[in-house]
Order: sequence, then C-alpha cells, then structure tokens
Amino acid sequence: MQKKRIRGLVTPLGAAALAGVTVFGAVPAQAAVTATAFTASCLVSPTITLVAPQEVWQAATITVDMPATVNAGEAFDVVITPPPITVPNKMSIATVASISRIKIDTMVPDNATFLGAEVVAGTGSGLSGVAPNVLRVNDSGAVDANGAILRLSGNNATIGNGPSSSTSSEGGIIAKATSGESTTFQLPAIRAHLKAGNSGSIELKVRTAGAAGEWNKDTNFLTFLAKGTALGIAAWAPTRCTPRDSGTSELNSGAAAVASTHILTNGAQSQSTTTLSAPDAVRNGDTVTLSANVSPASAGTVVFSLDGAPLGDPVTVVNGVATTTHVFATDGDYSVTAAYSGTQGVTGSTSPAKTISVTTEEEPENPGDGGGTGSSNGSSNRQR
Repeated sequence: MQKKRIRGLVTPLGAAALAGVTVFGAVPAQAAVTATAFTASCLVSPTITLVAPQEVWQAATITVDMPATVNAGEAFDVVITPPPITVPNKMSIATVASISRIKIDTMVPDNATFLGAEVVAGTGSGLSGVAPNVLRVNDSGAVDANGAILRLSGNNATIGNGPSSSTSSEGGIIAKATSGESTTFQLPAIRAHLKAGNSGSIELKVRTAGAAGEWNKDTNFLTFLAKGTALGIAAWAPTRCTPRDSGTSELNSGAAAVASTHILTNGAQSQSTTTLSAPDAVRNGDTVTLSANVSPASAGTVVFSLDGAPLGDPVTVVNGVATTTHVFATDGDYSVTAAYSGTQGVTGSTSPAKTISVTTEEEPENPGDGGGTGSSNGSSNRQR
C-alpha cells in the first residue's frame, strides 16, 4: 500500500467564511466561532489490481459557528460551511474523471432537541448530480426521525452504509474533474436548528462512534467514490476518511468535540479564562505581538495593559483570540496583562501578568574587523 500526502484531498468541515448564527430565544445567545485543527487520513481503495491502495492524509480544520452559551430551553442555529475540497486528477497510473457519492456525517448533539436542518442555498460550487441535502439517519444509514446522525449527501447516495450504495457507479453529489492537475469543488453550508436542554453542555462531533472510528469503514464520517481510468480500464476507488494521523494511529483531536455550547440556568454565567501569549525577551525597537486567548470562545473585547496602563483601545475578540502589537522604546522589565470584558452569559477575566525583558542589542565598536566590544545605553525614564 502506498502512502502519500496530497494537498487539499481532505479538508472536512473547516471554513474561513461562515453564514451567521440565527437565534430565536428571548435573550440572544452569543455567537462564537471555534476552529479545531487535526489530521484527516483516508484510504483510497481502487477496485482493480493495477492500482494499489493509497493512504493519503491532510491537515484539516473544522470551524463551527455556534453560541458559546444559550439559555435552558432556548432555540438556536449552528452553521457549518465545508471549505473547498481539492482532489488530484492523477493518482498513480489512474486518471480521475469524477468524484461522486460524497457524504459527511456529524452526530446529532446530545442534551438538545433537534428541530431540523438544511443546506444554505447558493453556498456550493463545482457540483452536479443530485442536489445536496441534509438527512437524519440511523447507524445503518437509513432515514430515521430518531437517528443519531446528520448526513450531508445527495439524497443518501453513498459508497456504503445506506440503502442507495454502490462502489461501481456514479450517484448522489458529483464533482466532475476539470482540466489541470487537480479538481476543486465546494460542498454547501449546513444550518442545523437546535433547542437547548435544561443544563450542561451541547457538543458537536463528527461521526466516530463504534465502527465509524475504525480504519477504512463505510461508516467513516467522510466517504466518496473516485472514478477514473488506468491503462484504458475503468477504475473505481471508494475512499474512506477518519480523524487520525495515519492508518495505524489512534483517533486524534478531530474525534473530540469540535465545538460546544454551555447551557445557562436561572441567569447563571459561564466563567471565562484569559491567557496571554508574549515573548519573554525582546530587543529594543522590535515590534512585539501580544495575543490573548479567551475560553470559552466568546464575543467581547480585550484591553492589553503595560505596567497597569492600557495599551490603546479595546481589541475585539475573534475566534476566541484578540491580538495587538507594541514597540518597546526603552530597556527594562515590563509587566503586561490582558483583561477580557465578558459578554452576555460569560464573565470577564484577566490573564496572569507576563514579564517581558527589553534590552538593546550590542553592536561591535569596529564592525570592519569584527573586534571590540559592544555597549548599550539604557535610561531610567522608560518610554512605552
């Protein structure tokens, strides 16, 4: 079996641009975008012996837009937009003609009532065949109003784990190969409508329970069928993907909760934690990046302070992170903190102080021959 890293072959569920969150509760939930990076590994299994199975893997990011907190019994929306998926047009001696029977499975979250789901019109591209839709299915892949799985597919046409399966014919969602070295297509966004339970948390996960978490199974969360030719012979290659670093590895962080919502009861607030990332030491005059990480990822702002004095205006938190830059003009040790404002349902918090040492780089007295010693000039009046 061949192993290969192919750029863009598998980038499930990550998104740089997301549709907005819609909330129907009396007190609005606070939208938060969570990005989880992991490796997705797949086995491409050609049905002809001329082409050996290939293991391929790709760094992937799942990005989910869902509230950081909701009130008990509140209805809210979660929006997931898959990124463009790129498949090479040549694999070994086979030339790819199309990708079809594409499906992505996520779990219906526990601790919430599922109210419905649909694709967001106009968000897919490069697709033909059956129009993508979202179905609720059971472990066997059959449509079931009480099923535990949300399936994005072309009316449940898959390579397996469903009533309309095949590994030797096109069906469902189809992406025809384009000219060039690779083909890129865009699956549509998914909008799921949920109602929060009474307490606890609501977690969003891709399908990895039971056999779905094993290597090369039809129940894997992402599967599709490649069609091509090899030496003039038709070649079909069912492909099955799981969140793991390789075919022999255990499941990685992509199998854990990729986003979560905390349920508030009786006006309770979720406690935030703010941490500050900054270098321990810098050179005088260099630009320094200060980053505050807020958990849970929430709306709001962060104020960075230097020796107790604010460094400019509050910075908006995006994806749980707020960042600013600063240039230190004088040598010395400085204490830096980041204070998060809090938001609806989430308390504010302040990071532990971080000490940054600023020094002036020594320069040779005689740069021509590299000799001599350097000197630095500090000042007792520090300028920030």
